[in-house]
Amino acid sequence: MLSRVRYAPLLVVILLFFLALQPGCTGGSSSQGSQGGLSSPQTPGGTSGSSIQDMTARTAPKISLDAALAALPAAERDGGIDISGMTMTKVWGYGVDSSGLARTWVLGMQGGEKSELLSFTEGEFKVLDLPVTLPTGEVALANLVSPQDLYKKNLNTIVKEMNRVRVGESDLTLDADRYQVIIHSPTESATLSFDAKTGEPEASP
Repeated sequence: MLSRVRYAPLLVVILLFFLALQPGCTGGSSSQGSQGGLSSPQTPGGTSGSSIQDMTARTAPKISLDAALAALPAAERDGGIDISGMTMTKVWGYGVDSSGLARTWVLGMQGGEKSELLSFTEGEFKVLDLPVTLPTGEVALANLVSPQDLYKKNLNTIVKEMNRVRVGESDLTLDADRYQVIIHSPTESATLSFDAKTGEPEASP
């Protein structure tokens, strides 16, 4: 009876150590395709940007870029975001479906020597504290094809590549004159380039 009391604490320690080594207690499995945790494509000019990741749940609602931009004035007014005097020079879309709606939009804002990254997910803007190299040309959306129109115009091409890579979503980037749709899985990826003003395909890089 006394020996059982003496060894009980030791058995508890061994049991806890064993449980801590089980696979479920460490980091999750790698995500596939356009699930959470996607790294951003390279910034223009071949300079690799900081890792901008989509950390949202896969069930987060999809929204249009126009809807995200429409929420920006309220974020400036009520959310303490200050982008006065800044110009949008880059856009990233994460978890983009075949209709051009995304789970997350990231806006690259630049003014003078200041650069800002604003992430819009689930109806909320947040400032990303990441260094990034942004292009200088303005993304003037009024003169460009919207992501929704881009996907509609090139649906067969984009979906064909999605089916080949076996994913149901893509990522995209937009600068002053070019869209790039990035379709990737853990084992392979493809990039499709389009003229941002016309939506016409360009030679892929």
